[in-house]
Amino acid sequence: MTKDIIVGKHVLESLSLGMYSNPYDILREYIQNATDAIDNACDSGVLDVGQGKIVIEVGKNSEFISIRDNGIGLPAELAAKKLGDVGNSDKNYEENRGFRGIGRLGGLGYADVLSFITSAKGENKRTIIKWDCICLRELLSPRNIGKEDIISVIQKVMSSEQENEDIDEHYFEVRLEGIRKEFLDFFTSEKIDEYLSKVAPVDFNAQHFPYSEEIKNYFLEKKYPLSTYNICHKDRNMPIYKPYTRTLGTGMQERTRNKDYVKRIEYVYEETANGQPLYIGWLAITDFSGQINEESLQGIRLRKGNILVGDKNTFAKFFPSEGEVANKMFAGEIHILHPDIIPNAKRDDFEPGEIYQEMSTLITKWAGFLNKTYRRGTSEATSVMRNIDRVLAAKKDYEAKISSGGITSDTKRDQFLSNLEEFDNSLSRSKKKLKSLININELDKEKKDILNVYINKVDESGNDFEKLKNKIIDSDYSTKKDIPSSYSRQERKVYQRIIEVIDRFFVDEPDIASKLREAIKEELSIKKK
Repeated sequence: MTKDIIVGKHVLESLSLGMYSNPYDILREYIQNATDAIDNACDSGVLDVGQGKIVIEVGKNSEFISIRDNGIGLPAELAAKKLGDVGNSDKNYEENRGFRGIGRLGGLGYADVLSFITSAKGENKRTIIKWDCICLRELLSPRNIGKEDIISVIQKVMSSEQENEDIDEHYFEVRLEGIRKEFLDFFTSEKIDEYLSKVAPVDFNAQHFPYSEEIKNYFLEKKYPLSTYNICHKDRNMPIYKPYTRTLGTGMQERTRNKDYVKRIEYVYEETANGQPLYIGWLAITDFSGQINEESLQGIRLRKGNILVGDKNTFAKFFPSEGEVANKMFAGEIHILHPDIIPNAKRDDFEPGEIYQEMSTLITKWAGFLNKTYRRGTSEATSVMRNIDRVLAAKKDYEAKISSGGITSDTKRDQFLSNLEEFDNSLSRSKKKLKSLININELDKEKKDILNVYINKVDESGNDFEKLKNKIIDSDYSTKKDIPSSYSRQERKVYQRIIEVIDRFFVDEPDIASKLREAIKEELSIKKK
């Protein structure tokens, strides 16, 4: 009975045209396969370690894209079969980044022709496999009511040929020609660089990120060297690097400082309960002044084989609360080491399992520590310091108002005294909080020194507040200067009572009270007979 089962053509659509919602994900798949090919070439002696290279070429108007590696390549007798099979990879998931055998089909939805060109060392042939993407889209169109199965569709759209090649050449090239109009803006050199710097297994730029060697040495000491590859554009030899730098933009909120410096790196390494390596990672320690505003640096990133899994928000689920908000405060990477923690087919997360659950428990605990120690602790200190600055600025504003006759009535004087008392209490609470933060949080010496400076500011303001309080109590109402001396004493008292009513009625709207007073003053500036 099983011989009558037919695998319909639309399965191919799910495995190719519908596999990736983000056009850039096809680049990740091709880079992933290229790194595996380079690793295989090094293991077999075809390449020396460090000699691997992945070259990207983009047509002048993005009309084509080529990704070519100098890895092991495919021998002529196997190339057509391997590149025609769907989901039939012989790769080992414990050793290779890509192993399902479907990622290479991702480009079918973005071009008119998808070609795979490959040659193995020692052969004088190269194999060219072409997929006619226009024909494929027509066959898979809902308007096409044909009942073709997946095999017959592949036979119609895929062709194979061989050409002469230098016997010493070894490579694999993916070439997308006739990029569809709606995707031309995606596949520019600049945007490809930006995407690969975040996703691909590339190195740090040591000139921009001074902690790069320290991080790599830590990984090496743990016997898990960071795998990096030389990925560059054909028209320039400058490698693509990870985007990390010594500074992080923090302008997500208007009140926050717009730049934090990386002060040091903190590391994390965990094993399973039975002693198998689970993950290794690093975290940038800054002042945590606010959320990181640079998308390329934002969030702790999960990686397997030094290739990104998910995106900047995937780690957010491990924080005990305010996941995405909390994650955007941090920059760093977690590299998964255990072979049984496997990225899912779309590589937007990991497949569930017992080892994955063990990892999740440990990472959630670590994220909780980060949330308490750095995000809540450091950002709370920043918030308290901002409050001290706000209160001291308000004190200066009050001094100016008193000097310019801002106290116009008993109501106004009581309001000033009440607000001044609240400012004083606020400073006392802030000082107490800063002392508490210094004692219970793991803040570095520089941060503690800054907090002590603010504590001294509060102490120094004590006498100033007392002087200002006495000045308010002793102040004469300035209304006697508001209107000309030609008004009688009784008329002045009436004016004073009017101002008191205005101050009382608009106690929560001082701007309106001030405008009314100015309007009355102007009207009474010349006494009419």
